[in-house]
Amino acid sequence: MPTWVYRFLRWCPGILGLLLRQRLYPCLLGHCGRGVLIGRHVDLINPGGISLGDKVIVNDGARLDAGSHSGPDTAIDVADGAFIGADTLLAAGPGRLIVGEGSNIGSRCTIVAAGDVVLGHHSLLAGYCMIGDIPEAPAATAGHDPQIPTGPTDKPTIIIGPGCWLGLRSQVTAGVRIGQGVIVGAHALVTEPLPEFAIAVGRPATIKRMRP
Repeated sequence: MPTWVYRFLRWCPGILGLLLRQRLYPCLLGHCGRGVLIGRHVDLINPGGISLGDKVIVNDGARLDAGSHSGPDTAIDVADGAFIGADTLLAAGPGRLIVGEGSNIGSRCTIVAAGDVVLGHHSLLAGYCMIGDIPEAPAATAGHDPQIPTGPTDKPTIIIGPGCWLGLRSQVTAGVRIGQGVIVGAHALVTEPLPEFAIAVGRPATIKRMRP
């Protein structure tokens, strides 16, 4: 696709823009399902390494960065029915980033996959959440320009289980595994694994009680 066409599609407002992007962006993406809606000013970096399932919504100003990934598997894999909020950054490289079915990622979140990041199905991230090792995190979220690692990495995998809720401005560091149904309070910093159905708050996050 010529650069000027991509720039026009990225800018084009209203229903016309949504329809044009819905028809033409599958030519750029590694995979694009049915009923995908992509808003204005969305940046797709190395789009051949990005897979979007059916009925995925990517809101205005989001950035999906597949880095320098190449190979049979896509670097960013967003499953059916997922929602990516406005001005949110999803960055893969060298790890993969997998967003589960029906997950909802709020506005201005930052997820950087230095190692693999797996977000379980029907998880909910409130606004300004940060997942992964993100240098100068506040500036990275506001400016959409964290220092994304490149090349081989030994960073451990981050796994956030199905049905988890992460509160406003919460942060999950590399290597953390969060079990199914966990609730993380606003502004919490998760540096250690959390078991299924725990409720955790604080910096660092500690378990206050367990859900029934």
